[in-house]
Amino acid sequence: MARTGRSWRAAAIAVALTACAVPDGVGPAAAPEPVAAVAPVVAAGDSGSVLPFGAAPALGGPVTPVAREVAIAPTPSGDGYWVAAADGGVFTFGDARFAGSTGALRLQRPIVDLAATRSGAGYWLVADDGGVFTFGDARFAGSAAALPLSAPVVGVAATPTGGGYWLAAADGGVFTYGDARFHGSAGSLPLTAPIVAIATTPTGNGYWLAAADGGVFTYGDARFHGSAGSLPLTAPIVAIAGTPTGNGYWLAAADGGVFTYGDAGFHGSGAGRVPGDRVVVDLATAPGGYWMATGTAMVRVALTGDVHGEGPVRSLLARGGTPFADTAAVLGAADVAVINLETAVGSLGEPATKEYVFQADPALLRAARDAGVDVVSLANNHSLDYGVDALFETITNARAAGLAVVGAGRNAAEAYAPAVVGAPGRRVAVVGLTAVLSGGWAATAGRPGLASAYDVRAATAAVQRAAGVADHVVVMIHWGTENLPCPTPGVRRLADELVAAGADVIGGHHPHVLQPIETRAGAALVAYSLGNFVWYHHRSPTDETGVLTAELGPGGVRGHSFTPARIDGTGTPRLTAGASWPATTRRC
Repeated sequence: MARTGRSWRAAAIAVALTACAVPDGVGPAAAPEPVAAVAPVVAAGDSGSVLPFGAAPALGGPVTPVAREVAIAPTPSGDGYWVAAADGGVFTFGDARFAGSTGALRLQRPIVDLAATRSGAGYWLVADDGGVFTFGDARFAGSAAALPLSAPVVGVAATPTGGGYWLAAADGGVFTYGDARFHGSAGSLPLTAPIVAIATTPTGNGYWLAAADGGVFTYGDARFHGSAGSLPLTAPIVAIAGTPTGNGYWLAAADGGVFTYGDAGFHGSGAGRVPGDRVVVDLATAPGGYWMATGTAMVRVALTGDVHGEGPVRSLLARGGTPFADTAAVLGAADVAVINLETAVGSLGEPATKEYVFQADPALLRAARDAGVDVVSLANNHSLDYGVDALFETITNARAAGLAVVGAGRNAAEAYAPAVVGAPGRRVAVVGLTAVLSGGWAATAGRPGLASAYDVRAATAAVQRAAGVADHVVVMIHWGTENLPCPTPGVRRLADELVAAGADVIGGHHPHVLQPIETRAGAALVAYSLGNFVWYHHRSPTDETGVLTAELGPGGVRGHSFTPARIDGTGTPRLTAGASWPATTRRC
């Protein structure tokens, strides 16, 4: 199991889950030549990132701080394993042999999973955009990298012959390549949690899909032996592994919990063995036992201000350019990246009677997704500029681009609903709210629209519900007064209420200028205004912008950084090395 050009990508579950097509072999992702081996720092037993159970030998795991482990695969003998990191690094232990890695490449998406060949002389690495990288005797049979995925790829399973493989997506879609045969998918089901892993039967004539809530879906000759779907889990399921006979399987949770079904034997759990700053990310079988791979429990969340596609931005996109050219690396380095999409996107509707109306080309959404954006908030004063049909078109276009949507919907329940996105073993809920909206734009029980923050009770209830289904809560909110350097007293009061309701990070926007970023008691972070980001203004101070990255861990915000940028004449935020914007540290 695992996910990717960044360190980990997000699997949204609060948006409509769409079925993936199942191609018979889609490419053309070229397999890179192997690069120099990544030299692992090896530690035995529990001092590394891999925990042994039962008769599984203690071989150690990477302990280097740069490794962000996402997957583990055993060798055919069971006397070793490979560990893959999100940046494409590969670490070898026991009789596992190094055949290459993508660690020296600049990946567009993070690596999420690893599968070994039948001989153990090679392996495949898979990125969350469906890219497939082959090493040793692993053969390239196709990839999903060229497809317009509606959800990220989360796992790979090889056929017993090594002549093909399956890719599984977070929405339950299954993609087949080489001699892998399609036996069904969960792509058309109303999933309540994302698919996180795939495991194949020994015959290769079936497979299991596991969901984050413990649900198990069976296809082909894979048999159902039980699930954790009805249990009150304390942490999400992150991995599934079948027994050698194919008559059972294990599920592993992020906190180290192990659930056994069929002839899967219980050899222990990670309870008390997984350090507080780590979570389980994958499980691999061994003769008479299993290994748990762990990764950092820290989650990086990146937030930006206002994004639209007018004027020079529209021209740039029409030329095939992207306004995220400079900031894609920063956005992609985060586990979850969120922007305020302050525009309708598409061609439907008529413009509202107001001074400024925005409607962008769908190329803007594709550029955002390619840059590593996961979630867009439509809770602002421009998403309904072209009416309700255009709002629905915007939501459809965003989801088709692989983006989760918050802050708007067909009714209040949809508008206030969070997008729950996954990092390795952690869940981040994103809520979109607006305190700037025209009359009739607020969603109600029977009317489409936006999640209004004027209804403070509804806004705080939305944050509380989000806190109940995720480890961390991020609120994107449109508020404040344009061009003011400091937040108003009303904005501060609302921030207090949102933090009290459970918000870990608040990203504000609407003033079009930067405002202070403050750390609150209880390890919360409030950025009162992140200013413009992709915008047609390029004069001071509205051209001062940047990306806020917050590091979240047990207990809340562990730290944050602000990467400054300045908007140029094409509407593109350009990184400004060595610069800093005093507005973000101003005392108000």
